[in-house]
Amino acid sequence: MEALELRHKLINQFQTFIEDDSKLEVLSGVFDAMTTFNNTNSFVSEEHYKIVEERRQKKINGQTQGKNWEEAKILLQQKYGF
Repeated sequence: MEALELRHKLINQFQTFIEDDSKLEVLSGVFDAMTTFNNTNSFVSEEHYKIVEERRQKKINGQTQGKNWEEAKILLQQKYGF
């Protein structure tokens, strides 16, 4: 469905929805959720970003060990068979 067709379809549906008080509440909730989502750029909390950055710095500074992708892939194949 092209944008213009979709726009006309939604306009017609909104006309029906705004005439029904019970649907207005639901529609309001949808718009609130969309607005809230647009105002927050991420589902990931700032605290989690800090934790990831701390772990990254430890890795860069050699304070922790990690595995490269090839090592991790081999271990996963050995352990889970895929």
